[in-house]
Amino acid sequence: MNNTVNASLKKIIDYAYKEVDYYRELFDRNSIDVNADYKKENLYKLPFLTKEIVQNESMRMISNEYKKYPKNQFIDIRRTSGSTGEYLKVYWDRRNDLRSMLSVWRIRKDCYSIEPDMKYCRFYTADYRGNKIVAPKEFETNSNGRILSLYKVGLTHERLKKFYDMILSFNPDWLHLQPSIAYLITQIVKENNLPIPSNLKYIELSGELLLNECRRDVSEVFNIEPVNEYGTNETNVIAIELDDKKLHILEDNVIVEVIKDGKSVIGEEGEICVTSLFNYAMPFIRYQTGDLGIMSHNDSGDVLEVISGRTSDFIILDNGEKLNSYILLGIIQYTNEYMANAIKQFQFIQKEMNKFEVFLVLKEEYKNWANAIKNKFLENVNEERLRNFIWEFDFVDSIFPDKDTGKTKYFKALKL
Repeated sequence: MNNTVNASLKKIIDYAYKEVDYYRELFDRNSIDVNADYKKENLYKLPFLTKEIVQNESMRMISNEYKKYPKNQFIDIRRTSGSTGEYLKVYWDRRNDLRSMLSVWRIRKDCYSIEPDMKYCRFYTADYRGNKIVAPKEFETNSNGRILSLYKVGLTHERLKKFYDMILSFNPDWLHLQPSIAYLITQIVKENNLPIPSNLKYIELSGELLLNECRRDVSEVFNIEPVNEYGTNETNVIAIELDDKKLHILEDNVIVEVIKDGKSVIGEEGEICVTSLFNYAMPFIRYQTGDLGIMSHNDSGDVLEVISGRTSDFIILDNGEKLNSYILLGIIQYTNEYMANAIKQFQFIQKEMNKFEVFLVLKEEYKNWANAIKNKFLENVNEERLRNFIWEFDFVDSIFPDKDTGKTKYFKALKL
């Protein structure tokens, strides 16, 4: 495997220098010898790529080959949100896109008996056809009736109920969902006592941090243990769960590093950095995803634990210190342990340096417990630096995905 990975790495570095203006100027400016024998082990010699760079240098990051005929006929564009709130356009050669997905399809087939020609449902925010964005439809069936796509922006209970009725009629073999969408669907099924699609045999969750509460609810409602998947639009799937419930890195698609203090680490928390071995139209080499994780070695390869969302999602203290928002999940976990898992959904918004607004969705049978849950929540604020914060609680019926991004974030950082 290592020889194949190193050959793929060398190939894309050579190509980036030859065809991409940004990389050629970067390597020349930093006196980087593109003819050196770059391998996974010495990838650290190359500079990092940030989302800000991609935003600022987007056109110069596209391969010159793909700016003209005939290569431009094979381009697909995806939209992904950037660290400043702007959207990134990510370019893919659709043939390389398919090659990039071979490893995850191999796992879906070998481990979960899911074939590419099986029917599935997905939720989406926007689509491109060629290099133009297509006005979103509420729903559409494509790929010769194999895929049911449902528009997830502006979801309501009524629309979700309608969508689930469509899913039942479509009767898919599997679902590809964001965890927040999967959770909302489980509530629709339970509240309306609805059946499960008779052909459904596999559920894959991606795009957001998967919490134990969501995994448990999906498993209980659908009687299917969901599979966690981690990836980006820039690189496709980075890692997917196997039977051991660990995210196994797809080493024939990407090279993953976890970076702490500028250096690659094993067994320690750091920022996930990824190199795509297939995206030639817009190469991503040592790309800082903004996600935090821990990488470790396993008998069957490297595994990844994604421990929180964006590195920009930090709690800001009035002295300028930053705390990882992941500690907020502990408060919910401990509160649920004491209060019979009464909290179904939650969201934290840092309004000021010392003030949080907390949105909580409670199970129907525990809605009269609001005061007791609030008090138990405050008892479980164990981080000393958060004890003097003002906590405002809002008990709501549901928390839906953001109307712009289509994602549900458990924490929204202070806007400075």
